[in-house]
Amino acid sequence: MKKLRFFGVLLLSSLGGHAQDSLEIFLKNQPVIDMHFHITKGFEDNEKYNDRKADIDSAKLDWVVENFDQNNIVLVVGGGNLKYSQMYAQADTRIWAGLIFPCRDAVEQDAPCEKEFLTENELREVYRVGKLKSMGESFYNYYGIPPTDERLAPYWKIANEFNLPVGIHSDSGPPMERAQKENPNYNPAYANPELLKPILEQYPELRIYLMHFGNEYSNEAIELMKAYPQIYCEISAVSMFLPKRVWEVNLKKLYEEGLGDRLMFASDYFGTIEKNLNTINNIDWLTEEQKKDILYHNAARFLGLSQEKVAADYERVKER
Repeated sequence: MKKLRFFGVLLLSSLGGHAQDSLEIFLKNQPVIDMHFHITKGFEDNEKYNDRKADIDSAKLDWVVENFDQNNIVLVVGGGNLKYSQMYAQADTRIWAGLIFPCRDAVEQDAPCEKEFLTENELREVYRVGKLKSMGESFYNYYGIPPTDERLAPYWKIANEFNLPVGIHSDSGPPMERAQKENPNYNPAYANPELLKPILEQYPELRIYLMHFGNEYSNEAIELMKAYPQIYCEISAVSMFLPKRVWEVNLKKLYEEGLGDRLMFASDYFGTIEKNLNTINNIDWLTEEQKKDILYHNAARFLGLSQEKVAADYERVKER
């Protein structure tokens, strides 16, 4: 396997040589599915990739694909606006791209956002003719509306019609003062997964995965997962920014409730795959089998991957 690269002061300060060696051993012959990746435009000030190519969007994509290779990422579920989700879906078959919803016109990361809410017919056409295979991340709580808002109804309908995995932001998110700089109507209460119940009553087989499990809505997430066996979760961001004493208690509760086989790996923030892999590797009360299930098998089950696809994924990373 190629030597793993570590990026940024944050990672270098928290990971030593021993951790790097441990991660390489942990990943040997192990495929990884990343369930949370933000597909965005390239940024000229990002030194990780801004000197690779003249076109900044292509430069970022080039770095992203290389980073996937370095970390045994065999499949990634990511969301963005229409322009960039289509670009990434066409660039690499590993990327199951989809639309964020709603697309926030005032948020730079979402640009270009030509239309905040698409109609049912527009969504159906996008998913019918393109290579998009997922939907999310949801941003309705940032927009200041609940999931039952009528403008979101087409998204639930199309996700159900096309059997798409839907990523739902289910944590309150960043501090209010920071979130409201770009999202003046931001309402963290709307991220409560309990509010999804009317949607699931209408579409009881909708494939949802709850992003950022492990914080204040953990109990609500567990109750929803008990009621709907197709609902899974991931623990990105929460496990990186909150103290371990906060999220680990909720993670143990997930396993105590018999739901550990629905926890999936995700990175969320750009350039943090290694950081998040180390988080899973360093949970000492999980067995090696449970850790590997988090990295790959739980997501493979959630996504409905065939035995042939699973075998091909293992072959892809064999003795890398």
